[in-house]
Amino acid sequence: MRVWFWAWVIVAVGIAAASAAARDRASAPFAVGAIGAAALEALGGTPAAEWLVFAGVSSAVFVALNRRRHRRRHGWTGSGRHSVGRAQD
Repeated sequence: MRVWFWAWVIVAVGIAAASAAARDRASAPFAVGAIGAAALEALGGTPAAEWLVFAGVSSAVFVALNRRRHRRRHGWTGSGRHSVGRAQD
């Protein structure tokens, strides 16, 4: 394995550990992106492709998780004081 493989693995483990310690879900998708970049490095990818995979996978997972969480917490239907007075379509 090349040096960058281990660098991506260290980044992924570091981000995952920091995310778990801080109980912060916003940084966890970047650990997934780093794992994807490490996998591409293991397959012999170029550094530019690794950075694109890191940014692309991280962004996609971040948007997917936050969009789902946003819809669940802020939907038009539901009980509680936040849905009082809202007309349902």
